[in-house]
Amino acid sequence: MQVPPLNDKDLKDLQSKPVVAKIATASRKGEIRITPIWFGDEDGSLLMSTFENTGLVRNLKRDPKCSVLIDSLEWPYIGVHYWGRATVEGPENDAAAIGRLFAKYFKGDAQAATEYGSKLIGWGKRVFVRFRPQRKTTWDFREG
Repeated sequence: MQVPPLNDKDLKDLQSKPVVAKIATASRKGEIRITPIWFGDEDGSLLMSTFENTGLVRNLKRDPKCSVLIDSLEWPYIGVHYWGRATVEGPENDAAAIGRLFAKYFKGDAQAATEYGSKLIGWGKRVFVRFRPQRKTTWDFREG
């Protein structure tokens, strides 16, 4: 028996919620690094913002292959595991763009999210990571 897949509508709904994605990359030594990160869904890709000087960014600049897991936190579990490639992009230190990306984590309050983005920029240079899925597997424990 296999767990039923998540339908496209429910997948889109999951990705619109303020859940934390986990992105897995490989270090130069081949060690796997899993980074929890806020994300947004944009034109078939996932967009994230992080500090420029992180293991995530270093790993992706060296090897863009990675995977992303997005799942619910409560039973019955639903989720998606993507495999693909990611690129590190600008603009850098764009508080308004960070605010738009993070708004769902602030109950839709783009102003509060932008203020938070400005605070993050005060701690260090921010960049965007764009993940482009190439394949996926989903699950839906609500079925069956």
